[in-house]
Amino acid sequence: MDATPDALALHGIVGSRLVITMITKKKLMNKQRPLIATLTAFLFSISLSIHAQTTVGVRAGLNFAGVRLVDENGKKQDTEAIPSFQVGLTVDIPLAADFYVQPAALYSGKGFKQDGGWLAAPGNEFKAKASYIEVPVNLLYKPHLGIGNLLIGAGPYVGYGIGGKWKAEGQIVVGDIVLSENYGDVIFKNDVMDGEFGNYLYGKPWDYGANILIGYEFLQKLTLQFNAQFGIANLEPEVSGTTRDGSVRNRGYGISVGYRF
Repeated sequence: MDATPDALALHGIVGSRLVITMITKKKLMNKQRPLIATLTAFLFSISLSIHAQTTVGVRAGLNFAGVRLVDENGKKQDTEAIPSFQVGLTVDIPLAADFYVQPAALYSGKGFKQDGGWLAAPGNEFKAKASYIEVPVNLLYKPHLGIGNLLIGAGPYVGYGIGGKWKAEGQIVVGDIVLSENYGDVIFKNDVMDGEFGNYLYGKPWDYGANILIGYEFLQKLTLQFNAQFGIANLEPEVSGTTRDGSVRNRGYGISVGYRF
């Protein structure tokens, strides 16, 4: 098709706009390069600063662990807390002024004791000690106070039961069977039918809940804190895939000391 003057003029206008647009974009890119470089350097410096302020620590302490037991008829069982311990690693990651997020990886002892109850006759104390690997993630507020910092924190936790031990003062009767031993292992299963005779099925292995804590940090190194833990997960195992009435939930409080490297 022959090109008309109008077509050539239109082509020329469009071409000139295209050239002008390309030149304008190039100028803008040249002007933005210092800004992009400055912003990149700023973000990199923040990343380095956060990395430099992130600290790893160790924590160990005493737990007073218990459970809240409710039977299939909705009646709360009387239980008592038992002493245990916790130990593990913590990481303090700064978020903003005085605010930190603190994930941790802990070995945590839990359990309970009971006079009589489901397995033992009255006057026969039954005690179960359970071991968990636990990962709490707490939001910490650490305002300066005196020679150190006040610690206030809260957050969720998730745990997994890995074993334990049980013991009774007298004989244990399961139905019409009297166990030959008054001690054994604590196990975790999702279903009662997967249990093992002679071992105490504490509950489902996965646990989760909430933590709260308050304490003090001395000279940005040594910490002393009090904490409480409230289990939300119902650990009551199923029976042949059927959910039973009743509930088993971990509870506990403790005191611990920590050191940040």
